Amino acid sequence: MSQILGYTNDTQNYLTLYQQLAKEFHEAFFNFSTFLYDDGTQTAQILALVLSNVVPDYARKFVLEHLIGDIIEKGNHALTGIIGTAQLFPLLSDNGYHDVALELISSITYPSYGYMFNNPYENATTIWELWNAPFEGPGMNSRNHIMFGSVGAWFYSHLAGIDVSPDFITIRPRMVIESKKHLLLKVDCQLNTLYGLVHLAYTRDRHDTMDNSIRLRLTIPANAQAQIIFEPLFPGARCVRLIERNETIWPLRLEYSTRNHIITNELNTGWMIVQTGSG
Repeated sequence: MSQILGYTNDTQNYLTLYQQLAKEFHEAFFNFSTFLYDDGTQTAQILALVLSNVVPDYARKFVLEHLIGDIIEKGNHALTGIIGTAQLFPLLSDNGYHDVALELISSITYPSYGYMFNNPYENATTIWELWNAPFEGPGMNSRNHIMFGSVGAWFYSHLAGIDVSPDFITIRPRMVIESKKHLLLKVDCQLNTLYGLVHLAYTRDRHDTMDNSIRLRLTIPANAQAQIIFEPLFPGARCVRLIERNETIWPLRLEYSTRNHIITNELNTGWMIVQTGSG
């Protein structure tokens, strides 16, 4: 807030304070004998990893890989409460494990969102307060509760990839590699923003498009600017062409401009970035 308001002295003071708190967090909770945070639970690792500059570079890879290994060892299940679950899905998607996030969200075995409406005891129509609601007493055990509803934000921010800033709208749907596209073949999302309605729909289904390709439909509100980011669909992949309404708008070049778009191919990430206006 101080940065937006131009209070540079306050900004620097808060940054200095945060850096000190981050250092103290690490010193208080990092266990050098296990190289993990606190007691090694999933939530302890998640919260350390999502806090900026808390986990040192020498430990980050180990902590993240331990978290992923623990999830996989437990049959692709997260043993997290509302605090850890809220941070888990974005953490996975932003750190190269979007496929694990999709495995978690599509699971129907205990504990999972899918188990709530696919179990032999009682099938939910709304989100439970507890993962194990059928096995607990009536106290603090609602069957219509937003406690685990935080995952809905991840649907918009990562599955659809919609991010709105004061200057433009960013569209960056996260993609799994081609061999795992069965985890999420299609997305269709509408989001009301201050600019207006953003509508995104894409498919990777071979009945709708070719292999190693995405068919994307996008509506950007009037008087808004957007950048669309396409990620590689498999390691080392490069975009060959972009086609809009049967017209090739980008061949295999680093930069390309058309009447309606500015298109950039980032060599270090493999991203294709298309800057466009409303429509």
